Amino acid sequence: MDNVTSPLVPPATCVIKLDQNQYTFFQQSRLEIHSPDGKFLTAIAKPLPSKTDDDAIYQLWSQACVLELLFAQVNEQIKLPPRAINSLAYVLGRIDGHLRKQGAM
Repeated sequence: MDNVTSPLVPPATCVIKLDQNQYTFFQQSRLEIHSPDGKFLTAIAKPLPSKTDDDAIYQLWSQACVLELLFAQVNEQIKLPPRAINSLAYVLGRIDGHLRKQGAM
């Protein structure tokens, strides 16, 4: 990729500058990053607009899938910082609240 630059000294910061066509595509798409051997590493996507209940349900499902992928990448050797643990607890609490509301309906 001729539009990727890396600093000369690690810690592995990478800057990707998009041209106008790439930027337009990025705004309307989901970006996945894979390792050289094809292993899925991460995905970047903007939140979907919630115009209907179906949109909101699909958005929650999509975000839960991303969360599941992130959980799969965390193993017992990784120590999560308190901020990450608090954020996860908040998200899981919100999901639990949605599930409880659906159970009451």
